[in-house]
Amino acid sequence: MGEIKFGTDGWRAVIAQDFTFANVARVAQAVADYYKGKEGEKKLVVGYDTRFLSREFAEVVAEVLTANDLPVILSAEDLPTQCISFAIQSEKLAGGVMVSASHNPPKFNGIKIRESFGGSAPPEVTRQIEALLDKREIKRVPLEEAEKKGLLKRKDIIEGYLKKVRSFLDQDLIEKSRLKVIHDPMFGVGDGLIEKILAPSRCQVLTIHPKYNPGFGGLAPEPIEKNLEALKIKVKEEKADLGLATDGDADRAGVVSDKGEYLTPHQVFSLLLLYLVEGRGLRGGVAKTVSLGYQPERIAENFGLSLYEVPVGFKYVCDKMLEKDILLGGEESGGYGYRGHLMERDGILSCLLFVEMLTRLQKPLSRILKEMEARFGASFFKRVDFEKSAVDKEKMIRTLSLSSPSSLGGVPVREVKTLDGIKFVMDDKSWLLIRPSGTEPKVRVYAEAPGEAELKKIMDQGVKMAQEAI
Repeated sequence: MGEIKFGTDGWRAVIAQDFTFANVARVAQAVADYYKGKEGEKKLVVGYDTRFLSREFAEVVAEVLTANDLPVILSAEDLPTQCISFAIQSEKLAGGVMVSASHNPPKFNGIKIRESFGGSAPPEVTRQIEALLDKREIKRVPLEEAEKKGLLKRKDIIEGYLKKVRSFLDQDLIEKSRLKVIHDPMFGVGDGLIEKILAPSRCQVLTIHPKYNPGFGGLAPEPIEKNLEALKIKVKEEKADLGLATDGDADRAGVVSDKGEYLTPHQVFSLLLLYLVEGRGLRGGVAKTVSLGYQPERIAENFGLSLYEVPVGFKYVCDKMLEKDILLGGEESGGYGYRGHLMERDGILSCLLFVEMLTRLQKPLSRILKEMEARFGASFFKRVDFEKSAVDKEKMIRTLSLSSPSSLGGVPVREVKTLDGIKFVMDDKSWLLIRPSGTEPKVRVYAEAPGEAELKKIMDQGVKMAQEAI
């Protein structure tokens, strides 16, 4: 039947290999047993993205949950993951299930669990769900029967979510905006949502790669530079002000400047932070994963903001948002969350904040970026992934620690961190991080430096170190 293990954000597996209707039913029964054993509210929400058979898998989840007498709201259509978090908060639900493999390649699908606060289920919860697998016989009931019993309600969740997004934005600025924007939803659920929010404005929004394409055009729907070449070209062809991308389930964002240049997540996060602090006059803590860079650290220090570094995975950012007054939380994969919005990353809102930013500042994005780098230093970033399954993370960290280099890229190593994988921080704040992925059978090598030549040297050393350690 296959082993089912939850990773950084839920369970993900290859469709028809391990991600089968039978295994989805097994997980759904374990989820049902977990929530039946909890006190208080029992109602759950179930949603799905545009991946192959996602709707049908979500219906299986709903069949199992309702057969176990758990009331379910089933989304009437495919939707962003953050809509599940919105529904949990607005309806005061016990939790939710999202059928999505997010940014993973097309052959994958997955299940994400969201808890009552609207964020990712913490590891202690997913461990409990794993422990409940196959403990009880799977119950299923046809959806029509569940509806007749009043246990299932199909509902449009997206409109309420969009209203929530609008409430966070400066509507006066949005209505005044007259930018030319290219949106690449990467064949995913974000298609049409940015246009809906900008409908009252004078913006012109052009879309490339609209849904539905379960093969995602042959690319993983992840808004990283190698997947956004078409967006970069379209921005230049159309002489657009801004290029925006959302991943398969639209909880992550990618940004391209007016010059057709891809902005790294480090630059995007830093620009968002600086805008919230200076453009909107807000204050609060900053939470970033260990794979995000030094610009936000410098911005936080400049404005006297508390900064917290957490392991990779937005659930760790969310934990910090629950614990502290966090203005902005983010991760290197393009997921950013905001105080007063949702306990979840939101690619749609992140994209729209760039529209608001450009309208308020009345400057092209390329100039805004240049001005930020003049104040807080330039950032050159690269991530290299290579296929490798079943990596012993602790053994890898020990091996790399024992052979820890005294310098990388010709710059002395000042600090070694093992918060998640192993991170080497140099005297000039450049850094190298090596860690196994929590969502795919890959090892990731990350590096950031103040110049391209330095970055290449660090990355070349880092890839060699990673390959020798596993």
